[in-house]
Amino acid sequence: MLKAKRVYEPKSSRDGTRVLVMRLWPRGIKKAHVDLWLRDLGAELANLRAYNAGRVSWPEMRRRYLAGLEREPAATALKRLKSMARRGRVTVLCSCPDETQCHRGVLRKVVGALAALTVASTLSCAPSEVSAEHEAQYRYTVLGYVTDARGRPRPGVGLEVTRQKTGFAYQGETDASGLYVIVTRLADENRGERLLVRAGPASLWVTARFQPADHAAERGTRVDFAGDKVVEQAGLFQATLTRFLGR
Repeated sequence: MLKAKRVYEPKSSRDGTRVLVMRLWPRGIKKAHVDLWLRDLGAELANLRAYNAGRVSWPEMRRRYLAGLEREPAATALKRLKSMARRGRVTVLCSCPDETQCHRGVLRKVVGALAALTVASTLSCAPSEVSAEHEAQYRYTVLGYVTDARGRPRPGVGLEVTRQKTGFAYQGETDASGLYVIVTRLADENRGERLLVRAGPASLWVTARFQPADHAAERGTRVDFAGDKVVEQAGLFQATLTRFLGR
């Protein structure tokens, strides 16, 4: 479980592990006030200065922060924070007064959404797969948008992704924006496996492509349904997933 608060707020026993996510140590804060300092999860100073000076908007600042989380060493620090939040209570701290326009709020949503992916994969896996470790190398995410021929989103549409090898199907449904996210259970040895992505009568076979040696990056593809047309856009997977996680 992960929550966020301002570092200057009173310390509470309900905070669990208190993690500072700032590049620079905040003024007036003693070391005993913080359990762990993950400075690489702080907003990059150049971006923070540009935002505070009004040179970039909050949406742009948020976009830059999310992009930075995909790069090292922030990616490794994020993985560590996610692991901690899965095991117990964690509170991320920074000095920004308004969490709605602060990277700690973005970080809380990102970790919460990653946890949701783990829960989704747990609920959708076959009985023989339940014991698999819930890490990136054990899941392959298929996501995309379902719209009508005019590009209008179709909420509430049921979809399924079926593994050719086992015949097991993973199910999902579009949200109000027409977005669906389906997490399948694939490991390193399943690279190259064929998956059938279906929404009603429309369907498309895709191949699971990823680097087996990379156990940090999320694996998956994007498949869009527009009217009776179905198209895979694997190159847009990471950007779409990042937007979903940052909601």
